[in-house]
Amino acid sequence: MNNKNIIITLLLISISIDTLLANSLSHEEINKMVTKIKEERVGIDLATLDKTPNPFLIVKEKLKEKPKEKKIEKAKPKIVKKVVNHNLVAILNHAAFIDGKWYKIGDTVGSFKLIYMTKDRVTLKNDTDRKELVIPKREKKFNMFKGK
Repeated sequence: MNNKNIIITLLLISISIDTLLANSLSHEEINKMVTKIKEERVGIDLATLDKTPNPFLIVKEKLKEKPKEKKIEKAKPKIVKKVVNHNLVAILNHAAFIDGKWYKIGDTVGSFKLIYMTKDRVTLKNDTDRKELVIPKREKKFNMFKGK
């Protein structure tokens, strides 16, 4: 170590020793502090405490109310929804035959989008509605086997 490092180290050691000695208390000083803590302290009486305002309440001034204006309701135009019934006839090779045309998932059927398809039904969806179309079951019209 060079001389500068030795001097700095000695200064730091002497400062730390002085700090330790200055902070140490005698037994008398500690006993005085303990007895002072043990002394009964007089607090605020309940009557005064009841009169003290709550420091956590925020008092706001009431705003003067404006006179209410009469609202005139305008007649709302009637919205007439056109109900469109779609007719699902068949599903073959991931395509649905609806209203005489073939559609795949993602295609638009009228105002709806075809979003889901199984072997006997499709699901159509738009912004507000969801429809499920099912292939109607056919009744047997003839018997293929003789005797039955």
